[in-house]
Amino acid sequence: MRLMADFAPSRPIGNDLTPWVEQARSVFRVHGVRCTRQRELVYAALASTDTHPTVEDLLVGVRAADPGISQATVYNTLDTLVACGLARRLPARSAGGPCRYDADVHPHVHLTLPDGRVVDAPESVSDAILSALDGAEMGHLGVSGGQITGVHIELSGESSA
Repeated sequence: MRLMADFAPSRPIGNDLTPWVEQARSVFRVHGVRCTRQRELVYAALASTDTHPTVEDLLVGVRAADPGISQATVYNTLDTLVACGLARRLPARSAGGPCRYDADVHPHVHLTLPDGRVVDAPESVSDAILSALDGAEMGHLGVSGGQITGVHIELSGESSA
């Protein structure tokens, strides 16, 4: 199966986070998350991109709007966003490597490219994989009555170009 087609260009972290900050305020209200300027900026930076940034990537983007924001604040904010279901943490591919983050929390599959970029797999591929797992039982894993409640799938691929 060919997974890699021409991927749309990535949307880097925006220089102007203003429209995303408004979205952050609305999302925080709905989810009961305390709204602070730093949280707004971190969520805005994450939501503005589809590059699945690392903490360092987000820190660079957020510091353009708030040079005084600390790395610890970015980490703490991401922990809060993940705990509230407003972001997903994508585990590092290698021990000691950086985690990546995604504000797109709907079920979908990621594809890791040889250059380290993480992109969303084509929707048709995600749908096929996730529908195959829908209703899967965990009995063969030795868990009786268990149910799959979350899935993390990462595919690796190379460009044919």
